[in-house]
Amino acid sequence: MEDRKINKKKKLMTYGGVGLVLIILLLIIRSGGNKNNRNTSVLSNSNTSINAPLVTKEIKREFSFPLRNSKKEEVSTLKFSIETVEIRNEILVKGQRAQAVSGREFLIINLKVTNNFSNAIQLSTKDYVRLAVNGNENEWLAPDIHNDPVEVQADSTKYTRVGFPVNSTDKDFILRVGEINGSKETIKLEIR
Repeated sequence: MEDRKINKKKKLMTYGGVGLVLIILLLIIRSGGNKNNRNTSVLSNSNTSINAPLVTKEIKREFSFPLRNSKKEEVSTLKFSIETVEIRNEILVKGQRAQAVSGREFLIINLKVTNNFSNAIQLSTKDYVRLAVNGNENEWLAPDIHNDPVEVQADSTKYTRVGFPVNSTDKDFILRVGEINGSKETIKLEIR
């Protein structure tokens, strides 16, 4: 009789243990699924709820820069186009909404990069653009907002952006475009 009680207790403990493990697994699976759904909805909500630009200016200026191999030999040409410039009070950074603090805004430069080479390339778009604020050409700002390194597949085009936090009162923006060690062109941004 005692053996029966022990066997019955062992069976109950075994079934109880298996049941407990199944419940824990079910909870883990459910919480993991809900977590992913929450992240997805946050991303899609932040994508759909971002404010429109305060100001947009079309630029449509294209520049060509040489692509060089490790021996510094030119192997192809990179087309770098300034498409539009925007003033925004909020942007998306790594899928998260970032809002400018009071008295500040974001000046965003929308770019199009075309790789005519037969291999993919990676480049730092922030190295090709500088900004002067309030007409002060003695100080050139590098972009604080960027997606670098930007990878552009072989024989393809990639859209990206760089950006600068600026004061809401800043004006007379001048954009300088070119290679760090090369010639540069300036564009007056009449955006305010």
